Amino acid sequence: MLSFKECEPKLLLFKNVTNTGEIREKIMKANLPCAAINPRYVLDTFQVLVATQLAVMGHQNKALRTHSVFSEIVYNMSPTRKISDSLKIFGMSDKDTTFLCVVLSKEDMELVCSQVKGELANPAESDFGMCDEEELRKIYKIKEAEVKTASLLDSIINKISTKEIVT
Repeated sequence: MLSFKECEPKLLLFKNVTNTGEIREKIMKANLPCAAINPRYVLDTFQVLVATQLAVMGHQNKALRTHSVFSEIVYNMSPTRKISDSLKIFGMSDKDTTFLCVVLSKEDMELVCSQVKGELANPAESDFGMCDEEELRKIYKIKEAEVKTASLLDSIINKISTKEIVT
């Protein structure tokens, strides 16, 4: 059984991708072992790692709400329990030329890199060039008072981590 300790989650930021439609189709058919996230809604890579850990724990506990651990990662990025909305907002679309990819092993990383026609950038050194903080505040329903007592990232992590227990 897959556990977070056994995983080696890697974040791959692809830019100037010319085959996103093909990649998205392979992911949807479970022919490419990765999660593809719209970087516009990623404030920090920690946000993605929290969503990944929650997905792996759900997989371990046989409590996935989606079809795979990879779609669960995208679902966990969202503050809502609506799966289709989560995947639509936080997932990659056919028209995207930039996306953040999450893989869980070195073998998966090599396979994904061999399939994507684009440039591999370092997500740790990038703000993704497109994060929209105002949009994030709307999506996560973060009020001004909340960011006065905690950072925006802390507020987002809180919403991600508690969505299943808070209605």
